[in-house]
Amino acid sequence: MPQTAPLPQSDPAPQPPQIVLVHIGKCGGSTLRAALESSATKVDIITHGYQPPLGPQYRYYITLRDPISRATSAFYWRRKLVLTEARQPDRFPGEAQILRYYGSLNTLAEALYCADGSPHALAQGHFRAIHHLSEDIGFYLQELLANSQPDQILGVTLQETLAADLLRLFGTTNPERIHDNRQPDPSEDRSLSPQGATNLRRFLRADFDCIKQLSTWGKIPAQAYPWL
Repeated sequence: MPQTAPLPQSDPAPQPPQIVLVHIGKCGGSTLRAALESSATKVDIITHGYQPPLGPQYRYYITLRDPISRATSAFYWRRKLVLTEARQPDRFPGEAQILRYYGSLNTLAEALYCADGSPHALAQGHFRAIHHLSEDIGFYLQELLANSQPDQILGVTLQETLAADLLRLFGTTNPERIHDNRQPDPSEDRSLSPQGATNLRRFLRADFDCIKQLSTWGKIPAQAYPWL
């Protein structure tokens, strides 16, 4: 009996890419998430507090901010929640003691390196023990950018230009800012000494490198950050 040829198998329908929102803490991500609820943009995955998934099937929106400004906001936001208001005094082990010991970001920044320029391991460990400082821009983006193509980055929102970015990317207006911590206590000195600023910029080198790569890919206007 003659054999019949097998019917050709049709290729499975291609799956649409999955949209990932990389919500880097203290970059306006909570405000962005609230705005997206009123927009037509569909987001499949939101990563906040952990690194985003990698692969060619993903497309990314990323929240960003100047690394020094972000670190400043993060330190004093945690100090407010942990010490001033005591809403999260024990959420992360040792965080309260570290915030109380240094008191200001400048004191911590000045301690990040020894007088000879070598890393101060204890102070750097303390920096990493503070929530949002441990999950910095490099934490979220180093591996993502090393394993992705430029066309996988659909857009970047900057905390400094959030209203315009929301309108440009998602066609939505900026709602009231959530977790807005821009207004410090009048008695609070958030300034950095020259040494503190130099140390912090050195310590956050990976953050700056990620932003520069996104700028090279054309995802951030050069005028947004003069240091690019």
